[in-house]
Amino acid sequence: MIPHGRPTLDKDGVAERAGVSPSTWQRRHHAAFAAAVKPLPGSARPLIYDAAQVEAHLKGTPVPALPKDPHPTDLLTDAEAGAVAGLSASTIRADAATGHMDAGVERHGRRWWTRAAAEARAARPAEYKGGTPGRKDKQPRTRRPDHRVTEVAAELEAADAGRREPVTADELAELYQVSTRTAERIMAKARATPSES
Repeated sequence: MIPHGRPTLDKDGVAERAGVSPSTWQRRHHAAFAAAVKPLPGSARPLIYDAAQVEAHLKGTPVPALPKDPHPTDLLTDAEAGAVAGLSASTIRADAATGHMDAGVERHGRRWWTRAAAEARAARPAEYKGGTPGRKDKQPRTRRPDHRVTEVAAELEAADAGRREPVTADELAELYQVSTRTAERIMAKARATPSES
């Protein structure tokens, strides 16, 4: 999370503020910096830092605390926005891409959403809300009935009654333009399905 109104720096920006190259910063200064200044919560790839905290560390003054109270213009990662909205991070990204919520802003090579946008997404009606992580209300998929099974069941019944020759997988494979193995599966389902005749 980037607290509202706070400028931020990635590690290259920190090195630039310190007046050294990124490689020199990493080699000589990063260990002491990492012990004193923590990356902003939720930041990764890249790690980002609060500019005021960076400046304080570079000047040798106490590192100020970040604001603790939530603010509508805090910038949240997809995962953080999802936690506020009660959605998965992937749903936040998909909704932003399809216009179902604010598109967010780009900073440090990744997209961020305001807390207000995440809260507005949470307030939308449930039928438009999308998937909630770990939800238990998923409906099982329903398959359309296979007309071939019903047809083959009738043919099998006719063969059993002596009204036609025995049904073979080769015959069904040719009739339905499928493999013999698929034809055998259709026959197996048909035997377990009563015909409608």
